[in-house]
Order: sequence, then structure tokens, then C-alpha cells
Amino acid sequence: MEYVRLGSTGLKVSEYCIGSDNFGGQTSPEDSLRIMNEAFEAGVNFIDTANSYMDGRSEENVGRFIKTRRSEVVLATKGKSQVGPYPNDVGVNKKYVHQAIDDSLKRLGTDYVDLYQIHSPDPETPIEETVEAYNDVVRAGKARYIGVSNFSGPELVEALWAQDKNGFTKFCSVQPRYNLLYREPERELFPVCLDQGVGVMAYSPQAGGFLLGKHRQYKVEMDSGGRFSSDFRAANFYKSTYWNDFSFNAMEQFISLTEKYSISPMALALKWVRSHPAVSVCIVGARTTEQLKQNLSAWDEDVPAEAIEETTRIGDELWETAPWKPQMHNTPRPYEAVKS
Repeated sequence: MEYVRLGSTGLKVSEYCIGSDNFGGQTSPEDSLRIMNEAFEAGVNFIDTANSYMDGRSEENVGRFIKTRRSEVVLATKGKSQVGPYPNDVGVNKKYVHQAIDDSLKRLGTDYVDLYQIHSPDPETPIEETVEAYNDVVRAGKARYIGVSNFSGPELVEALWAQDKNGFTKFCSVQPRYNLLYREPERELFPVCLDQGVGVMAYSPQAGGFLLGKHRQYKVEMDSGGRFSSDFRAANFYKSTYWNDFSFNAMEQFISLTEKYSISPMALALKWVRSHPAVSVCIVGARTTEQLKQNLSAWDEDVPAEAIEETTRIGDELWETAPWKPQMHNTPRPYEAVKS
């Protein structure tokens, strides 16, 4: 396992980060602990969770794991999602942020997290209020670093500018969805990250397992288990995103490449994402210990540069025919221009 600095910080994290959104749901508490133990035995030191994952059960399961090994774990969690019935039970206003971090720390059984992130943008709260609240979390010692998730390039620039203007602690990382079938971050987000030293923690590098060829027969679904099954709470999102002729065609070409180079689909999917200069870390979820072993084995596979290059070429051709149009933003001005 290799370790990299997260963005421009000195924090060293494993390139492979455990995604824990299934812990306490499709993955039982017992299996959750087994997965984390085996991952750390293999050299992983990074876990990502959120206050909304399995209604807080994910954080509770991670908390059980870190109880006896807190010093070796780089722990990341997120806040912003709806966690209750009241108006301020969602968002990143000051009231929510300070309550959410305290609640997360209680579930995790620790007095600090290494990385505290905004789960997604909140258009109802001024960014100045949000960055002040996150700065307060760091100053209170409840988080060592802060980051964002699901931000666009312009949204990240606006946040960094507000932090710089006020002398606040700056976001050091961003979590975007990124894989061969979804390359929108390449347009605006990744250039900002490279320019500003913001580390990229890419999630869904295997498109929820779709790129692995589990569903090669069109519209054949699993009864249970996996991101596309009825017992996964976000199954509708995954189906609406990838369950179409374009994605099945792309997956077939991707699988053909893995056969051509005699490598596993897992390895090519992960190494292709990691090969982008902006990407520091791949967040990889595992529902079972067997899946974890397969992912870790794939991570150690030797993937030739030619396979990465050919995947990119095929991806470029496919992206031009994608059935959806990327969300368009105004091209962000250079950061120095925004500051002025």
C-alpha cells in the first residue's frame, strides 16, 4: 500500500480509503469490523463515513473499530444531510454544523476527527457562514483538517476565496464521483484542485460495481446485495445513472480491454481513476470481506500504461456520445483573479 499527502497538507493517507456507507446496512456490524480489520492489516489507514450513512449506524460501527487504534486511523466524516424532522436538521449553517460535529464525535467515540467535510453544497446558507463554522470546528480541536464533497469547480473556488479573504482554515480535499462513465470533474473541478493543491478523494471509481461486468446481460438485476439491488437505499440513483444502453456499451468495451490485457476489471477501474494527476485517493466500498480481498488484490495488480491509455481513448470517444449533457458552469477565472 502506498501513502500520499492529502492535497498540500502533510497528512499521509493510503491511496485506498475504506468507504463505509454500507456499514450497519447491507453489511452487518460484525462484517463491518472484519472488513476494517483486514483492510488495516493490509496497510490501509483511511476510513470515510458520514452522519447520514445508515442513519448514523455507519459512524457507530467505525467508532467500535477505532476504539483501540485511534492513533493509527485517519478518520473522515461528513455532515449536511437531513438527520431529523426540524428545519435546521439539514444544511451547513452554524447551528447544524456545531450540532452535527458533536453528534458525530459521540457516535464515533472520539474527541476529534482527522477530516471533517461538507457532504454537498448548501445553496440556502451563505458560503461565508459555512466556512466560518468549519473554521470554528478546527479551532475547537474537533477536526484537524476540513474538506468538501460533491462541489463543482466554481463552488470550490468560491469557498476557497471566502476562506482566504477571512484568514480561515482552508479546505484541503474534495470528494467527487469519478469513473470512466462519469468524467464531469475533469472539466472544471480537477483543474482547480491541481492549481490550489486540493486533494481529490474519488468515490464510485467502479461505478457502483457496474464496470465489473456483474450485469452484462441487460436488465439482469440481483435480488439482494450490491448498489443496484432493492435493499440498497440509493439503488434508484445508480439505476437512473448507469442502467442505459450507453453504459452497457461502455462496460462491454471496458471488459474487452481487461480481457485483452489479462487484468481484472477491478484493477483497471481503480488504476484508471488513480492515474489522473488530480486524484490522490480512491474511496472503495466493500460489502463483504470477500469483496475487500478482491479489491485489495486488484489494487496490487500490475496494470500496463497502454491499458490506461487505451481506456482513456475509448472513454473519450464514448463521452462524446453520452446520453446526458454535463452540467454547464461558467469557466472559473484564475484563482488570483477571483481574489481581487
